[in-house]
Amino acid sequence: MPDVQYHFHGMNPDDVVIHAYNMLYFILENDNPVGDGDTISGLENGELDSNVQWTLHYEDSLIQPVRAVLDVNMGEYASGTR
Repeated sequence: MPDVQYHFHGMNPDDVVIHAYNMLYFILENDNPVGDGDTISGLENGELDSNVQWTLHYEDSLIQPVRAVLDVNMGEYASGTR
């Protein structure tokens, strides 16, 4: 199972943690069906919203140790450049 990374601003971290747990549960239960460039439902006002799509990419981690991670691009809430 891949590590997951979110880097973001302007969103409640508690909501992001719940999103991460739910996504990782899905990945674990379904033998990681996520491909590079796939999308996942994002959050709007702390609630899962299928109209908000976040893009997933496999890339190197931002922190040590450097490793391949599944990066969640949170659209308007994303920090940094990719």
